[in-house]
Amino acid sequence: MDTKEAVIEALAHSVFDHGALNNAFYQRWLGSPMKLREVEIFAQNYWARTCRTALMVALSFLHAKHISARAEIVKNLYSELGNGDAKKAHSVLLEKYLLDLLSRLAGRKYTLDELEAGEVLPSTHLFIAEQEALYAPAEQGRPSSHVLGALLAQEWLAYSMLTRLYEGARNYQNLYSNNDEFHEWCEYFYIHIGEAEKEHKVQSLIAAALECSNEADLAELTIGFKRFLDITENYWNGIARAIEDAKTLEINI
Repeated sequence: MDTKEAVIEALAHSVFDHGALNNAFYQRWLGSPMKLREVEIFAQNYWARTCRTALMVALSFLHAKHISARAEIVKNLYSELGNGDAKKAHSVLLEKYLLDLLSRLAGRKYTLDELEAGEVLPSTHLFIAEQEALYAPAEQGRPSSHVLGALLAQEWLAYSMLTRLYEGARNYQNLYSNNDEFHEWCEYFYIHIGEAEKEHKVQSLIAAALECSNEADLAELTIGFKRFLDITENYWNGIARAIEDAKTLEINI
């Protein structure tokens, strides 16, 4: 491994010490089951952010200059879109999971219209705006290495994020008639944990290294990477605060 690759891999591993993965939301989600309103806050804001993932990956493809880097990003995008099967697209699997969980908690059918009509928190709006800025079109002068830094952070957070979300989802197993039914509805988690996100981590490392040819590129990569971590930490803590506020309001009523 050359020095450039070593520096990039060390940067990628720094996600494990950051608040983007160690925050109040994960503590709450993993701790104990939440009530419908609290889960709604999570679901509405996670959906608002995550339904845009494939678009962000596509924008990173447009930024990349090296043909081999583009090839790695295309693999990522193809996976996000279900490897050519729209029913297996990650956003479709997420929608299926969230609507089923909310329906079980509500005791009635919960619709996508309801999910998308819910309040999106200011911290989530800020995340979406900042993410769009990180992946801004190349003609606005954003260096490709800067964008690939954001993608690197996104993909190195994703696997650990999904394992945490899955472990928290296990708090709701009592809502399912049996263990098999619970696992059947968790395909969104398994497709990421079992294969997709592990591959995406490797692909993002390769693409980042290909786009960095000098110290200036590495500096821009680091800026994009760290900014994505910071906005992610703020995003999750915003959800945690809203959940705590909802819980306090319920107690005081």
